[in-house]
Amino acid sequence: MAHNSELMIDPRSGFCKSNSIFYSKRRPLSLPQNEFIDVATFISSRPHQGKTAFIDAATGRRLTFTDVWRAVDSVSSCLSELGIRKGDVILLLTPNSIFFPIVCLSVLSLGAVVTTTNPLNTPREIGKQIVDSKPVLVFTTQSLAPKLTGSNLPIVLMGEHGDYHAGAEVVGSLDEMIRKEPNGKRVGERVNQEDAATLLYSSGTTGESKGWCRRTETSSPWFRAS
Repeated sequence: MAHNSELMIDPRSGFCKSNSIFYSKRRPLSLPQNEFIDVATFISSRPHQGKTAFIDAATGRRLTFTDVWRAVDSVSSCLSELGIRKGDVILLLTPNSIFFPIVCLSVLSLGAVVTTTNPLNTPREIGKQIVDSKPVLVFTTQSLAPKLTGSNLPIVLMGEHGDYHAGAEVVGSLDEMIRKEPNGKRVGERVNQEDAATLLYSSGTTGESKGWCRRTETSSPWFRAS
């Protein structure tokens, strides 16, 4: 693919008429020389200043960088025990949360793919995305879980929850995963920068919602998923 400097890209929108691709207006990052590195490992290796990684504006709860990477290690270990492997798609149906990045980094560290859906979507819209993206596991909250009725997907609950049944196959909670000590037996698979990392969907305001996949490499453009 031609370098961005060789393309006629609109500096205001980032859109390139020659290939109909929107490019980031940020300066491109240099990719790691090691092409076999997952996103979580790459990010965790970057130097940073400070102690706090995330703050929940509503509750004031804070997560330090140490908290985040310890949680990622624990959650990825639990996902591996559940059989999550490279290329598997994991669906997130959840409001904004400081635990959202922990789930994403845990999934990506295994070479699996993250797909998200808007909590405001109807069960029909969510069902269509499930058929299209073929997830093998869902992270969601107790209040949103009913929107998955009929999907028969295993669920990991996030946030506060009681005993939830309603025909759903709840395989655990994020809180339990974070508290669990990593067993050191996580199945490690080689992740290439060309591998799919995220599968995101448009809002569908101009028609049917469309899926877009982004590769593991951080500066690659978006392209439509098949």
